[in-house]
Amino acid sequence: MNWQWCGWRKAARGFILRAGSRFRGLADIAEAPVSLSALPFAVRRAVNDAIDLARLAARPYLTLCRSIIDGMVSTMEVLALPLSCRWPGEYFLVFARPRKSQVDLARLLINSTDEGILALSPLEGVGASPRDYQVLSINNAAARMLGAPAEDMRFRLLSEVSAAECLARLLDRRNRDRAQGAAAPSLELEYDLAGEVISLQVGVVETDGLLAVTLTDVREIRNREVLFRSLFDDNPVPMYVRHIATGAFLNVNAAALHLYGYDRPAFLALDIRNLEPNSAARVGSSGERFAHHRTASGAELDVIEYTRAITVGGQAATLSTIVDVTERKRAEERISFLAHHDPLTGVGNRTTFSQEIEEAVATAVAGHQPFALVLIDLDDFKAVNDTLGHAAGDSLLIETADRIRRLLRRTDLVARLGGDEFAVLLRGALSRDDVQLLAGRIIQAISQPHGYEGHKLSIGASLGAAIAPVDARDAGTLLKCADLALYRSKREGKGTFHFFEPEMDAEMRERRELELELRSADFDRELELHYQPIISLRSGGLRGFEALVRWRNPRRGMVSPAEFIPLAEETGMIDAIGRWVLEEACRRAACWPQDLIIAVNASAVQFRQGRFAETVGKAIAASGLDPSRLEIEITESVLLADTGANLALLQRLKDVGVRVALDDFGTGYSSMSYLRRFPFSRLKIDRSFIRDIGSSRESMAIVRAIIGLGANLGIDTTAEGVETGAQLELLKQERCGEIQGFLFSPPVDSVGALRIIDSYRGGESKVA
Repeated sequence: MNWQWCGWRKAARGFILRAGSRFRGLADIAEAPVSLSALPFAVRRAVNDAIDLARLAARPYLTLCRSIIDGMVSTMEVLALPLSCRWPGEYFLVFARPRKSQVDLARLLINSTDEGILALSPLEGVGASPRDYQVLSINNAAARMLGAPAEDMRFRLLSEVSAAECLARLLDRRNRDRAQGAAAPSLELEYDLAGEVISLQVGVVETDGLLAVTLTDVREIRNREVLFRSLFDDNPVPMYVRHIATGAFLNVNAAALHLYGYDRPAFLALDIRNLEPNSAARVGSSGERFAHHRTASGAELDVIEYTRAITVGGQAATLSTIVDVTERKRAEERISFLAHHDPLTGVGNRTTFSQEIEEAVATAVAGHQPFALVLIDLDDFKAVNDTLGHAAGDSLLIETADRIRRLLRRTDLVARLGGDEFAVLLRGALSRDDVQLLAGRIIQAISQPHGYEGHKLSIGASLGAAIAPVDARDAGTLLKCADLALYRSKREGKGTFHFFEPEMDAEMRERRELELELRSADFDRELELHYQPIISLRSGGLRGFEALVRWRNPRRGMVSPAEFIPLAEETGMIDAIGRWVLEEACRRAACWPQDLIIAVNASAVQFRQGRFAETVGKAIAASGLDPSRLEIEITESVLLADTGANLALLQRLKDVGVRVALDDFGTGYSSMSYLRRFPFSRLKIDRSFIRDIGSSRESMAIVRAIIGLGANLGIDTTAEGVETGAQLELLKQERCGEIQGFLFSPPVDSVGALRIIDSYRGGESKVA
């Protein structure tokens, strides 16, 4: 096609000065001159772009645009040439021509869809019914569905194409139904095409005797329906479909029927209000509904409902997936409870107590509500726990918590801080007398026997209290004050109670200073061993010595073992001190006559370190002492911690020849049980029984029983704390084996021990 031209002048508004007839036809404009705005948008845009680019390049410039020409989509080339002339302004010569290749827009659109489209002309047959249908037009999708190329089907009869023949029969049936006045049914077509089953939904529109037929492949839709039905019916997760407007149930799967306990007809007769009659559902941030549902049996369920909008039979509906979170919610509530409560006793835990005391102190400091803090530590609990087992100890802790709780007001708080330690927060302006009265009642309640599997368990309690804001104005200091008061109670004996006093803090500071001095002590210079003789009543001679450690502090002078030994046990320094004592005692005893023994006390803390047997072995090896001359004295507390392991350790000592004595016999919780489990070398009768044997029938009976028990078991007995001749005579009458006490000698240093040895060896001293 030749170029068509026009003349164009640049002004405030562009004008076409002259235009050829063909250009006017392409651009659909009247006679020039005419404004550029009269051009169709696509042409105007192409002309403007060509002129602007030609001006910039100072040479001809070509642009393209698409336009409808004779019903076809054509690509038009627009060429702009800048002109030079004597007239003012800018002038351009513009040429336009359509390219030869054109696109049938209608065919492009009709072939771009996956839906089959046919235009059919019915051919009259016998009677009123059409006999066949001529294909006037068909798109590629319809040709593909019917199994023939579109070019081969145009202007042919449907009956001439095997797959299309069934479409002709379907249209005939539709026509007969319409003639009989029947409602137009939904037209569906299914046939086999090259071994593949084709399923189509057929739509028909009739205009001026022609039929526009649409074919929709519904195989994917049906597959989706089958998949949905499978996922719905066989899903182990409960699901149902309900009408959005009414809430009525339209469908339900087996899992939901099982969850709610209904059969299908009964469930489908319900609506959502039957499942959640008293529930105000809550919608979460992600769109899920949190609700309480009720089953057929009346049981309550906590559920999460995940919903999705769907259409069922043309009606808006909701597909709901139900997650039963009843157990999970109970577990979460349990976790929340455990986060704030002691799992064993049910009272508050340390975390809760710390939060409560912080708030209470802040309130008290603000002048609104003073309160008292009471710390409770159980006495003798460890003995119960270790002898009868943890189940017995747990039972005792539960009962103790209940007894404390029953004595408190609803506004008070009791918490278990750990182990056998409890704390009580007493809110309100209670007087010191009120707190002391309550503390006495707590001590009395805890001390009452507790039955467990035929046993009567008896423990006590030590209490310490501090009052806010009088004693302290912050939680940490208040706890420290109450702890100092509790420490005083435990030091003074079982079953006691003390308020915090300012001097307690000074005592604690003094104790810390003593601890620092003990940690930095030079054992070889500051520690000493003193020796108390052990006398045999049978021979009247010297049996040996008990080694007792002393600390000569450079600043304080001689420090009592009652002060620094408990401190060493609490801080773990007893292991180093005990090692020094063993080595020094063995070294000294190795220089004595070969028939004298040396007795050394061992702490339960040393046993817990796990290296005690090695420590004893090293001390014996370094000194050259005969192992049979060393006697390790232990108290029942050694065995309570881990009976099996400690008995095994004692057996190791016994196997190498070391003697083992059970000290303070008769004062423990179950001393008798240990005699069956380990062959002790000696039983030491506690001095508390010896002190009263002349005045107390009970003490005399206990001493007589211990001596008799030892004789029957072949175990020597030693009486401690013999201070009078009367006590000596009674012990002789009961045939006690050995004695210790101030009647013969207090503990003496190593030089004094040698003098005692010399006196007995020289015949000067002998028990008559």
